[in-house]
Order: sequence, then C-alpha cells, then structure tokens
Amino acid sequence: MGNAVDLIPFLARVMEGNTRSYRSDFSYDVEQLTKAVQEPNMEERVFYWMSRPAGTWCVKEREVFLRGTSAHTIWTYYADQPEEIKAYRVTVMGREDGRIMGSMVPLDYREQVRRVQSQALPAVTLTIQYESGHTVTLPYLEPPKKIATALPGHGGIRRIRYAPENEAELARVIMEEHRWQTGKVKKPPAKHRPHPGR
Repeated sequence: MGNAVDLIPFLARVMEGNTRSYRSDFSYDVEQLTKAVQEPNMEERVFYWMSRPAGTWCVKEREVFLRGTSAHTIWTYYADQPEEIKAYRVTVMGREDGRIMGSMVPLDYREQVRRVQSQALPAVTLTIQYESGHTVTLPYLEPPKKIATALPGHGGIRRIRYAPENEAELARVIMEEHRWQTGKVKKPPAKHRPHPGR
C-alpha cells in the first residue's frame, strides 16, 4: 500500500502523548476507522481527527465542509482555543494482516479551521439509506430530530449522507483544501460567496 501507515497505533501514540483525560473517546475513533475499511466510496474513508487535552474526535472530511452537520460543528467548536490540539487528515486505505492501513497528513488546526469556517457550504439535503437499501431524501433545514431510526420492512439506518446545493463546488473546496495542506497553494482561498439565489 505504498507509504501507508498502521493508523491505529500511530493515532494511539499521539493520543497518549497529548490527551490527558477522556481517553476512552479514542475507542469510538477506532470503531469508526475500522468500519471505514468496508466503505466502497472514498468520501466515506477520509476523516479529520484531533487529539485535545480532554478527549479526541474523528469526523468525516466531507461533512466538516457542510455547515449544519454535527461534524462541522464539532470541528469548528475549538477554533478560539486551538492550543494543544493535534490534528490530522486520515485516509483509510484498507486492511493488511489485520491492521488498518492508511495515510496521514498533519494539520495546523489553528489555520485549517479558519479555512473550514470560510469555505464550508450549507447542507441542503440529507439522504437516509436503510439496511434494505431503501433510501429517502429530505430537505435539510436543521439537525433532524424525528428521523425514523427503523422502517418496517427496511431495517435500521445504514448511513446518512448530507449534500450541498452544488456537489461540484464542494469537490472543488475539498480539493483546494488538500492542495493547501500539502503546500501546493501559498495564499489563502477566497472567502466562499453564497449562490446569488440564496
């Protein structure tokens, strides 16, 4: 797998050196990254992970750039208190001899979260996929409170996917962010301007 690293031990070392309390949060991160191995779509395999003095978070990159999602709220919550946060973009590539392999890009959270705040797009729909494969797409106006967690004959929720008005614009924003993270862009991106019709 090229330059892939064994993700869980790497992140565990970061957590053990930087997170002093609520270390049990890391077990949720491990579960999320392990499940991602089974995902056929690459967008479900790319995460932003942070270690704080009090706990860790692991959220999907795509959702971080969609305002209104819990991932965006979580990732931007610490923007005014970035000290002692260690952050990475984590891409799950696959499993090798039982190990979760992937790539890591270190992030300067203080700077990166400002780009997220500037560039994120509003989530306008959410698509719910149930275990049977049945899907329902709804307007996304606020964090959903009354989604049926199970539908008769369709089982429980397999995944929820949030979407912006313009998928191509979201792809552009994320691609620009990757270029910034790898040093291929030297000036901050222009602040995102809402669609004229919004």
